[in-house]
Amino acid sequence: MNLLFYDVATPTLYHHTTLYERGLGGTEATIIRIAHSLKNNHTVYIAQHCRSSQDDCDFDGVQYISLASANRLTPDAVVLLREYEWINRVGELFPQAKHYFWIHNLPPRDLYITNHALRKHKYEIIAVSHFHKQTIIKRLKPAWYQPFRALKRINPAIKVSVIYNPIDDLLYPDYTKWDPNQLIFLSSPHKGLAECLKLFVNILKQFPDMKLLICNPGNWDSTITIPNSVQVLGTIPHYQVMEQVRRSLCVFYPQTKRAETFGLIYAEANAVGTPVLAHPVGSAKEVLSDPIQLVNGKRIKAVIRKIDEWRTKRPIIQGKDEFRLQQVTKNWLHLLADN
Repeated sequence: MNLLFYDVATPTLYHHTTLYERGLGGTEATIIRIAHSLKNNHTVYIAQHCRSSQDDCDFDGVQYISLASANRLTPDAVVLLREYEWINRVGELFPQAKHYFWIHNLPPRDLYITNHALRKHKYEIIAVSHFHKQTIIKRLKPAWYQPFRALKRINPAIKVSVIYNPIDDLLYPDYTKWDPNQLIFLSSPHKGLAECLKLFVNILKQFPDMKLLICNPGNWDSTITIPNSVQVLGTIPHYQVMEQVRRSLCVFYPQTKRAETFGLIYAEANAVGTPVLAHPVGSAKEVLSDPIQLVNGKRIKAVIRKIDEWRTKRPIIQGKDEFRLQQVTKNWLHLLADN
């Protein structure tokens, strides 16, 4: 099968070695892992809106190409990444292909306006968790004030499947000694960093030796004030991130406002035995391997109490095998074989 991933949303060029060279967002990292895992069964292309045709190349058996080059292909299946404004356009570009819409992020509240295009081109939506799936289904339904005829038009239902984002098969606990005074924040600044920093300032009052590391895969927010005892590591390669995760008491993520649709930070930290201190929002309950990691992020005393407990007796955490690349690849192969 000729399989085309159509990425019109990536903020930067990437290929298979980018994971090891510098920091990369979770969506881009996931695309790389899946594409290179599927290459043994299919001919795989990744089209990127920010790549020129002169830069088309083969990296480790996967073709990285421009949109212009992709538009000349006749793929058997096309996976559109994230941008719902492109649903109809991609359907028209590749009328003979099977179409998938791999959303990754929380869908817009007006997702229902895409119903006609999704059904016209027979798209199947890929969600990255069951929480994500239920949110998508809810937002595919027209608002209550839409005419009754709009409600009738949504049938038959658009298929929404769940395939988790993959983590590396080799991520396991090792003998790294963890530091009871080190916390780490791994997400882009817009995912609750300001809220987490406010919580950390209160933690410092109780534990003045505590430090917080920030690894930043996204654009830095210059309006954020960095307190004392906070070190910004910036955008660093994935293996260096995981080294710091192993050394940390926990991943510090008790923000309450930003719902993760999957949360690689949850899955990868647990895979190496590091707990995540998280508010029960979004996919946290589903992806974290033990509910002991959940805390009400709106209650500073509860957050401090959990930190105090873990500094003395850090919980033993194991990752979930269903998130490992080998299993996730099987799920993708099954999805593609069914169509």
